Amino acid sequence: MKKAVLLDVSAIMYRAYFANMNFRTKNEPTGAVYGFTNTLLSIIKEFSPDYIGAAFDVKRASLKRSEIYSEYKAQRDAVPEDLLLQIPRIEEVLDGFNINRFKIDGYEADDVMGTLSQKLSNEGIEVIVVTGDKDLAQILDKNVKIALLGKGEGGDKFKILETDEDVVEYLGVTSKMIPDFFGLIGDSSDGIPGVRKIGPKKAVPMLEKYGNLEGVYENIDKLTEIPGIGKSLIINMKEDKEIAFISRKLATIEKDIPLECKIDDLKYSIDNKKLLDLFKTLEFRVLVKKMGLESPALSVEEKAPEPTSLQMGLFSTPSVQENESVEPVAKQRNFTVVDDEEKFKQFSDKLAGEKRLAFFYSGTGFAVSSLKDDFYIPLGHTPLFHKNLDLDKVKEFFRNSDSIFITYNFKPLLNEGIKIKNMDMDLMIAYHLISSQTKEGVEIPLEQLSGIDIAPYSEKFGKEAPGNLSTEEYGKFLVERSKGIMETYGIAMEEIKGKNLLEVLKETEMPLIKVLSAMERKGIKIDPVYFAKYEKELEILLNNLQKKIFEIAGEEFNLNSPKQLAEVLFFKLNLDPVKKTKTGLSTDEEVLEKLKNDGVEIASYILEYRKYAKLKNTYVDALPKLADSRDRLHTTFNQIGTTTGRLSSSNPNLQNIPVKTDEGMKIRQGFIADNGNVLMGIDYSQIELRVLAELSKDENLIAAYKNNEDLHRVTAKKIFELEDGEEVSREQRIIAKTINFSIIYGKTAFGLSKELGITQKEATDYINRYFEQYPKVKDFEKSIIAYAEKNGYTETYFGRRRIIEGILSKNKNIKNQAERMAVNSVIQGTAAEILKKVMIEIFKVIENKEDISLLLQVHDELIFEIKEEKVEEYRTTIENIMRNSVKFDDVVLDINTNIGKNWAETK
Repeated sequence: MKKAVLLDVSAIMYRAYFANMNFRTKNEPTGAVYGFTNTLLSIIKEFSPDYIGAAFDVKRASLKRSEIYSEYKAQRDAVPEDLLLQIPRIEEVLDGFNINRFKIDGYEADDVMGTLSQKLSNEGIEVIVVTGDKDLAQILDKNVKIALLGKGEGGDKFKILETDEDVVEYLGVTSKMIPDFFGLIGDSSDGIPGVRKIGPKKAVPMLEKYGNLEGVYENIDKLTEIPGIGKSLIINMKEDKEIAFISRKLATIEKDIPLECKIDDLKYSIDNKKLLDLFKTLEFRVLVKKMGLESPALSVEEKAPEPTSLQMGLFSTPSVQENESVEPVAKQRNFTVVDDEEKFKQFSDKLAGEKRLAFFYSGTGFAVSSLKDDFYIPLGHTPLFHKNLDLDKVKEFFRNSDSIFITYNFKPLLNEGIKIKNMDMDLMIAYHLISSQTKEGVEIPLEQLSGIDIAPYSEKFGKEAPGNLSTEEYGKFLVERSKGIMETYGIAMEEIKGKNLLEVLKETEMPLIKVLSAMERKGIKIDPVYFAKYEKELEILLNNLQKKIFEIAGEEFNLNSPKQLAEVLFFKLNLDPVKKTKTGLSTDEEVLEKLKNDGVEIASYILEYRKYAKLKNTYVDALPKLADSRDRLHTTFNQIGTTTGRLSSSNPNLQNIPVKTDEGMKIRQGFIADNGNVLMGIDYSQIELRVLAELSKDENLIAAYKNNEDLHRVTAKKIFELEDGEEVSREQRIIAKTINFSIIYGKTAFGLSKELGITQKEATDYINRYFEQYPKVKDFEKSIIAYAEKNGYTETYFGRRRIIEGILSKNKNIKNQAERMAVNSVIQGTAAEILKKVMIEIFKVIENKEDISLLLQVHDELIFEIKEEKVEEYRTTIENIMRNSVKFDDVVLDINTNIGKNWAETK
């Protein structure tokens, strides 16, 4: 039987758009096009169709259903601007496959697919409808199947609805009942109202018993016999009877619309040149390689346009790995669980001569893949299968192997003390550099770069702990990942090289992994006695504040309940409400600050209470519980946690401990050095402003730093138009400092006015005077924005890219935000990379030294723990590295050093 696939284009492109929002090329977004093409290739590979047709929607205003019910689809959000820009490109992709597009005024894509399915089925052709819309299951028949996007199980890309049993399992009703089902429950996504208070749990038993809407309404007075259906629901149903039948009509897919289509209209074949030209324009190097578009084997002129030939051509062509440096990964593979000495010997012997190996570590074990073989080494299963395996020998293998290794997320393995001599690529970091993606998960780069679709752990094993699975079962799960990493290596490396990111990867990010691992393993010591004492102080303070609040309120209530607090403030005390939220009157910080400024005493106490309660709960109570037996805290430094390249910290976050408040400094006093040691803090002075001066080449900014002037005072003199000899007040300097940093972070006049408590006009005047003083800063910002508009991304001084979403948006707010993001990314990203480079150079000196450790990086600050007698020696060495590792042409990077017994003393 011949086979046809019908594409629900809207469903596929929306899914592709949201999965690939960071993909951009030059001056246009490309994520939806890329994802759509990958999905199309997966469809062809999965179903081997003889025919393909693409169904498109038309504008809502032309739909006949809108004539029946004016609110039909009226509530839907507008198509995202970035997606709209890509629809013509998606049409070009379809043209490249010679896939015809079908749409007709008045009807939806569902009706097009319903009609085409009916025609094809009547001609004895098997039909597969690819969609994300469960409503389409109503067109199921003996020759028509539904393939639901992204709903598959066990790694399958599609959930196939082939029989009525499948539909009942999925929706609860048969395919023929679906219009009646939605007639009762409605469909909020399409604006179909349905009957009030009826959901699937009530609709299913009604239809099971009475078959359709007519049967349900004929027996409406008997419905109370069904558990859960009461008299009030019957009243709703009677009142909404007309709505129910209208809703059914809206949910019914048409199968006989006036659509002209012959079977030959659904034939498809690849136009090699057309796709090659398009993909080169869009910089889809991976797809060019994946489809072999530059190979003569797929030339349209040389191949008959039979779809079966196309199917063979697409998926038998050389992949990106088949080039000079990267060999192809074998499809037929050998899998071994390495759980004893004999198997380990076989493992090490077999892999001894391999040029490149991929591995994936999970904590419970790790998988290793070569071009032909897969191995799983279990570490944490129950029972412990590795009891007959000498783990020191495993460590020795990795430490001494001459193979080049690749993985995803290398640092956790390093933290376990397993070192690797030749670590070539961490795919997690490589993909972050390529895509600006900050979300972790090996499945993401495997799918986006190679089209490898593997199910995450939760989908495959639910909540079962990995250690409770068999080594065979869990090993194969991990091997999917190590093998996928091996397959993706060549593609990722080509992307890295194509985007000129190889130096960033090899010289900065890869060497940094070892530095961060050492920092995480060392940890920083805390004083539990100090924290216990501070906790009691805060407890007394909070109790006193609570008493004052209750006295003013005239009653006790739950201070942590916004609802109860609103009741006291705005009803009992009759204060004027400031703003509302969906859940009631707001009592957030902005509201309380306004009340405080209006002289409301209780608001002042509540703000204090919240401040100290947060301090106690977030830090004073929590941090000691996270310390190890040596009273050391071990944070995790995240290399892909931000889009600018800044490191972030988590579990616990030691980068967000307040520094400018007395309370924050009191917390830092609890971070201490071991006996005989001191803490040394070294930070760059105004590093981001110095980066701005260097990159903008503004003479006045550069002069301020060359002459060792106080930049904030220089700026204050200009924005406040002070005469020569006139002193800058403390308040004026604070405002100037705020403005200096506001420029870096792209703060608007509105934002600046709120922060400083001034009018928007005053803020605008200050910003204008700033740019009069530093005119080349404005030119620099304009050049960054122009570059981002042209290319879709920005680059730091060292070449790191950040994709800038919304830079071409016609929406003013989105556009302005993207422009601010572009400027900030260059400045903050460059500063972040300076710190990384310095950390790497310092680590080369202090690695394996017992008298010094690098403990923390807090943006522009490094914290060391050093033997007291060695501190001056190391201070000189480290200061020299920090001053000279990165040298600018016009601006010197200045540093501040402080030494003390606790963290607070290093500021």
